[in-house]
Amino acid sequence: MAENFRDNEARERFELDVEGHTAFVTYRKSSGAITLVHTEVPPELGGKGVGSKLARAALDAVRAQASKLTVECDFIRNFMSKHAEYNDLLAPGQATNTNAATYKAGCFCGAVEVEATGAPVFAGYCHCKDCQAWSAAPVNAFSLWKSGDVRITKGASDIGTYNKTENSYRKFCKLCGGHIMTEHPRMRLTDVYANLLRGYTHQPTLHVNYASKTLSVRDGLPKYADFPSDLGGSGQKLPD
Repeated sequence: MAENFRDNEARERFELDVEGHTAFVTYRKSSGAITLVHTEVPPELGGKGVGSKLARAALDAVRAQASKLTVECDFIRNFMSKHAEYNDLLAPGQATNTNAATYKAGCFCGAVEVEATGAPVFAGYCHCKDCQAWSAAPVNAFSLWKSGDVRITKGASDIGTYNKTENSYRKFCKLCGGHIMTEHPRMRLTDVYANLLRGYTHQPTLHVNYASKTLSVRDGLPKYADFPSDLGGSGQKLPD
């Protein structure tokens, strides 16, 4: 197979050309750091080991760039769990085998509790007007988990739901009013508010909806006007 690997910075992804098709790993870069977000291999290349070749090439590129690595992509995370020689690339606090980690969160009065298992798909800060109003704060620290990795362990009957749109269903305790999480069914993700998760270390990789900010944050992380393109947004970045 004729193969060609490259770092396509214009499209924010590592690419591997094989037999006229392109497999890729999307990423986000900030000062001295990179987050691998999603891997996609065309069906025409399935079963040929292209995904593993792409993962290895992408990780070698990360090493060559001397960037500290955060992994949000399940495929890359699984690859690294089998190839410990790449573990030194990980940023402090990152781990490739996170399935055993379980974090508990609860409402203000303790009547409702939930658990999140594994690692969030995305973690960062949201500056949208809805989050500002819902949290009564200028910014919301979010951790987006696969919906199947979040479960209610206590007080299900005490949970209320409010949805302003079909994109977000916000959950709260009917007894104390404490906010718990927000379900995003179209993305099949659930935001368990990061500051509620006991024992969880928030490791943000981006800011979203920064065009609506009421507070400027100079932390070196990428600031998106709405969302990254891999989350359905414009991908437009804004200055601090």
